[in-house]
Amino acid sequence: MSKKKIITKLWGILTGLIVIGIIVYLGLLYQTSQSISADVKSIDSIGWIEFPDKIRIVFTIEVNNTGVVDVTIEKLYYRVYIENEYLGEGNKENIFITRGRSLIEISFDTSVKHLSTGLLRILMQGGRFNVKIDGYMVIPIKSFGILRLWSAEVSFTHSFEVSIV
Repeated sequence: MSKKKIITKLWGILTGLIVIGIIVYLGLLYQTSQSISADVKSIDSIGWIEFPDKIRIVFTIEVNNTGVVDVTIEKLYYRVYIENEYLGEGNKENIFITRGRSLIEISFDTSVKHLSTGLLRILMQGGRFNVKIDGYMVIPIKSFGILRLWSAEVSFTHSFEVSIV
């Protein structure tokens, strides 16, 4: 067998291995994009800030990444409701998520000026009420952490019964 035929065979084997490696890597990226989930884990506190007259709600979102690649949440969007009354929305950007479980603490402030009197009465006097938080995360899936291939959107929603005494 001539040198040229041996080099051609070796080049073909090398090219095949590279193509198989790329296909496997893309499969791992796809599997990671499908294995990310999120949920609102808890409402840590609800408090009144007297100056400048705001309500602060601190809550924790748990993100589970059971895939094989660490990812970054490009943007996390959320909306907050108390007793089905819309309080407001917010977002958080560029959150690094490792494989496994990650907790993201969010502090949401809203002005009391636009709240109904019934809701203000509940918050000031105490009692039981329903808090709902929903939203979604945009997670870019990147090849080698550089080239964006696609984005995964992961939504979450959770309601809590909260009591203030």
